[in-house]
Amino acid sequence: MLEIYEKSVGELKQDMINLCLKIEQAVDSTWKALERKDIEMAQRIYDGDDAIDDMVKNCMKKDLTISMMQGPVAADYRGLMATLKILSDLERIADHCADISHYVIHLEQTHHDVPLPQGMKEMYGVMASMVSDVIDFYKERGTSSQASLMRDKDDIVDQAFNNLMETLATEMTAHPENSKDYIDLVLVVKYIERMADHANNIAEWLIYRDTNEIRL
Repeated sequence: MLEIYEKSVGELKQDMINLCLKIEQAVDSTWKALERKDIEMAQRIYDGDDAIDDMVKNCMKKDLTISMMQGPVAADYRGLMATLKILSDLERIADHCADISHYVIHLEQTHHDVPLPQGMKEMYGVMASMVSDVIDFYKERGTSSQASLMRDKDDIVDQAFNNLMETLATEMTAHPENSKDYIDLVLVVKYIERMADHANNIAEWLIYRDTNEIRL
């Protein structure tokens, strides 16, 4: 039984790592599509969300099967519970990549060529680093002190969000003919902010996994 249990846990961890890599690639590609206004890349990201959803469901099924059928000890059960919560946040990050890709396509189809606002690239970069960091933290235990730093990065993203809202409001007032484009960009910025929130949530669940401390 122990051998079967360890094999199941190992398979789940490998599936989770594969999922994390897929999402990390989606986050990277989403910025490239947005910056380059690459409709074909955006469409691939949008279409690929279903495959990521299937990977999430597969991991959830394995996690619940181990939790209910194989009697994990307390520390392992905590890890399985944290993994289930992490999966939910990973799915939302992937969903927001698809959401942003949808607006990349919409923005390009208007042919207004509205530039991305100053500061968006930096905001996206901080968010992407958060996603990359928490994926690294997931792979190894004992990273709770590093995971706690995600709150500081999340604060940076929140401040960038506020600044960009002001910038886009100003641009919308100055160029009302492009108001629909600016509304699309407002939504894109909001999705970036939410992705950072989900990365921060993952960090909090990793802290719980490693220390049994809940800080949400």
